[in-house]
Amino acid sequence: MSISVKNGTPVYGPSLCETCTNAHIEKGYRASEELVFCTANYPVHCVPFPVRDCTSYLHKTRQNLPAMERIAWILSPQGPKRQAGFAPPKQAPGDGEIELILDGKKIEVEDRGEQ
Repeated sequence: MSISVKNGTPVYGPSLCETCTNAHIEKGYRASEELVFCTANYPVHCVPFPVRDCTSYLHKTRQNLPAMERIAWILSPQGPKRQAGFAPPKQAPGDGEIELILDGKKIEVEDRGEQ
């Protein structure tokens, strides 16, 4: 008699902590020398095993809303008749030049025609 289990628990794989923002990982020279600390909850605790699933997982390369708001450009109109924002390429004024104003400093940017 044989037993077959579908979608069972995997017995190997990389730990989610390796790509998590909340992880503090200390590695030694040997494969067995590794300490993982989870900073998602208080108090910070040591994780003694590879993690397969976590409810506090935050991927390092994906930004959350407050982080995106910190790096976002604030667009404001430069006169009463001008709108703030980006113009479609067909409506862009000038021939190959883009006007960019950051913190009151005007920067000329050449359009390289890349699409």
